[in-house]
Amino acid sequence: MTDTQPREVLISPHTRANGIGFSALGVVIFAVTMFMWLVDAPIPKAAFGLLYIASAVLIFLGSAKVFEPAVSMKITPATISYLHGRGNWHITWENIVRFDIPRTHRGLDIEELPYIGFRLHDIEPVLHAITPRLAVYLLSEQRHLLVVALRHERPELKDYSTYFEVPDRYKAASGKEYRGVQAMFAVRCQHFRDILGYDLFIPAGALDRPADEFLHFLQQLQQTRTLTNNE
Repeated sequence: MTDTQPREVLISPHTRANGIGFSALGVVIFAVTMFMWLVDAPIPKAAFGLLYIASAVLIFLGSAKVFEPAVSMKITPATISYLHGRGNWHITWENIVRFDIPRTHRGLDIEELPYIGFRLHDIEPVLHAITPRLAVYLLSEQRHLLVVALRHERPELKDYSTYFEVPDRYKAASGKEYRGVQAMFAVRCQHFRDILGYDLFIPAGALDRPADEFLHFLQQLQQTRTLTNNE
């Protein structure tokens, strides 16, 4: 391995930094509201109530972001790992067919989605490694992404129940049958592959830079890794 290929790259989500700003703004609004209340400022009580609610929401959202994992991705010459508060998944570079920003059609326009998508040769290694808590969370969290994809890529469909009533059994290409959460997650990955062309997604909020810049960064790492392996 040459010095141009780092052994490990850790990605810290930029939303975590935003959380500090949200929390600080919430505290400032709360302090100002309290001061105006104490000096009996001529402000309607309803306005005080709205300010209290705004400060509480900002502090809550900011705290939630601050307490997210400090590292959202770990990239090595062998693997890419997505690290989440509810668990993680890992993929090897050799298992990646391609990665890109997923896109949908909106009329004659093409719209980029705020994710980095990965298409894999084989989903089974992910099924073996993903934590059940994360699989359950992603099944719920990515429903919105699925709805957007269906509306734009399958506009002719009138009934989406096939995509949301996910079966709890899945037979892999190897012939192995999976059941429960693993199976449901595998089926959802298949749905995404059919509609958007990718199996796994990392949200833009988990990245440390805009999605297009991060995509270029990944491409550079992949190219460097390929050159190193060919030496």
